[in-house]
Amino acid sequence: MRITYEEELSLVRGILLAADFPEDDAERIAQVIRHSDFTGVYSHGLSRLTRYMRQIAAGSLNPRPNFRKVLDSGAVMVFDGDNGSGIVSLCRAYDETLERARQFGIAMATGRRSANIGCGSYYGWRAAEDGMLALVCCNTYAFTSPFGGADRLIGTNPIVVGVPAGREYPLVLDMSTTNVAMGKIQAAEREGRAIPADWAKDRDGRPTEDPSRAFSLTPIAGHKGYGLAVMVDVLSTMLSGACFGTDIGLFTRLEKENTGFCLILIDPSRFMPLEAFQAEVDRYVRMMKDSRKAPGVDEIYLPGEIEYRKLKSMRESGLEVSDRLAAELTELAVGLGAAEAGSDLAGLVEKFRA
Repeated sequence: MRITYEEELSLVRGILLAADFPEDDAERIAQVIRHSDFTGVYSHGLSRLTRYMRQIAAGSLNPRPNFRKVLDSGAVMVFDGDNGSGIVSLCRAYDETLERARQFGIAMATGRRSANIGCGSYYGWRAAEDGMLALVCCNTYAFTSPFGGADRLIGTNPIVVGVPAGREYPLVLDMSTTNVAMGKIQAAEREGRAIPADWAKDRDGRPTEDPSRAFSLTPIAGHKGYGLAVMVDVLSTMLSGACFGTDIGLFTRLEKENTGFCLILIDPSRFMPLEAFQAEVDRYVRMMKDSRKAPGVDEIYLPGEIEYRKLKSMRESGLEVSDRLAAELTELAVGLGAAEAGSDLAGLVEKFRA
């Protein structure tokens, strides 16, 4: 089934409202999930919503958390998410950090008792629209092993950097420190597809192409990606009081994540007029894109550019939802009381249409 940009927002928001999320929080989560699907990052879109719904049913994701600030020293803040949505926690932290960055030129926030933050590029895009440089990172459920090890102790630990531009697309890097996100492994298993041999290893540390045997994700660039993941752990957990390693809940048991995040916003207008900074970013982008291309290459892309183009094209064509994902989403919605037994995805879309 194909759904529109507007229909996905209404669908996700409606399901979350039925699951007892406050209206503002449901809206924030729905925006991030839609952003993920319509920029082609399907691992954090509707397929990830099914995971959130299971966590809600298991009691490990709190729809109405007592989100609070536990430390405030001006340009530095620490937040406690009370095991609520990581998307909501990071968005709320962003709101306050943006105010401080405009006040001080730079501000930093960390958070504990958080959860999955959704599609990371959303925050990079948001910062660019606000005229800010952003660095965002977080730890996750433990999905990978130390380099040379076999025990799962480290998360996919994404890193996001956003840079505002002028006439060009902003520069937005969104990368995990593993070759893929666990959501892509789950999607392959759901759809009965094999995975590339460099995506994951089995319980004994051997490469596997069977998503059902995937135990530990492989880091990008070997020991270098492992090193980046360790440093994300440090920034996200040791400055926030969040859990790491074996202290994090188990993904397979739907336990509370208790993970952390780190957000840094920098106001480039403190260094030069914003327009001058954006003009320099534009010049940099054109220097890259207009440079000589290697044989067989039609175009050089900058970080985030492909996703921007994908968003434009998919807003016109809509999102194709697989039959398996549609059935899973509907079944979980029924279990949460968001739909009646016997409903299908078309019925859900119609029910929650704005």
